[in-house]
Amino acid sequence: MTFEQRVLVTGGAGFIGSHFLNQVVPKYPRIHFTCIDKLSYAGNLDNLSPIVNESNFSFIKFDLSTRLDSLIELLKSNKPDQIINFAAESCVDRSFEDPLFFTLNNVIATQNLLEFVRLLCPSCHFIHISTDEVYGESLNAILSESSNLRPSNPYAATKASIDLILQSYVSSFKLSVTIVRGNNIYGINQYPEKIIPISIQSLINLNRKVPVHGDGHYKRTYLYIQDFNDAIELLWLQKKLGIYNVGADSQDEIDNLSLIKLIYDKINTKLGLKNFESLIDFVHDRNYNDLNYSMDSSKIKSLGWESKIRLSKGLDIIIENEFNKMNT
Repeated sequence: MTFEQRVLVTGGAGFIGSHFLNQVVPKYPRIHFTCIDKLSYAGNLDNLSPIVNESNFSFIKFDLSTRLDSLIELLKSNKPDQIINFAAESCVDRSFEDPLFFTLNNVIATQNLLEFVRLLCPSCHFIHISTDEVYGESLNAILSESSNLRPSNPYAATKASIDLILQSYVSSFKLSVTIVRGNNIYGINQYPEKIIPISIQSLINLNRKVPVHGDGHYKRTYLYIQDFNDAIELLWLQKKLGIYNVGADSQDEIDNLSLIKLIYDKINTKLGLKNFESLIDFVHDRNYNDLNYSMDSSKIKSLGWESKIRLSKGLDIIIENEFNKMNT
């Protein structure tokens, strides 16, 4: 089959990337999607089981942080029309333990991709998945795409660094780049190192304590995976360039302890758990922990996007999925 376009998706075996591929591969049979993933601890080919046999999909195991010439050799015969870069190390706690590892995987790996584009396919549309953490804590401000970047942890600093490098490639080499900055994304099959899957799996499977940093007062805004990928799909199809904040409504901002209590209440109606307080383990706080992140998403909303799945409904979907897995 002759395909109309070729799209390279990096980090596609991870949480967000696999949801995106499972959404778009069946939907666009005339477009070929190639997934590159190094299959780290958080990547799993099982995440791609719905599409692994589709004729418009292929998978390559490859570490983008290796030598640039190896990447060029790998891709030069099948140059993509678009690249959607999900590949990243994203665990803030791990970034405190090994900051250099995060620089290698979040900065060098992405710049290798950029160099491939600059040298071999400069007309390629490059979509990069960033994070709201590049802004640092917002306190009482609502941050727009033009707000200053003030990252406060090694993970966020690597994401901010590559955001700036991407913008420099736009100015210096006229590359076509889109940067997408999302809230805390959550959904089915998220690796259990983030607060929502940790809480759900701990309470459902083992009735064990849920770790909480500090006193649990830090706030985050949560965006369901389908809503986030709908925004990426829109920006990809419309070939929109520039920076876009993609965030849930402010009603879905919640502090960590209240989030765990919400999850507890939903599971408790089904299982009859121990007393809530007895299931909370207040652990040593992070080296630094931003109080909150608040973004202005009016730019992406002007294109017709909006978040549709509120936090409570999204949690219901995940919890039901966990119970279904237990019963199969």
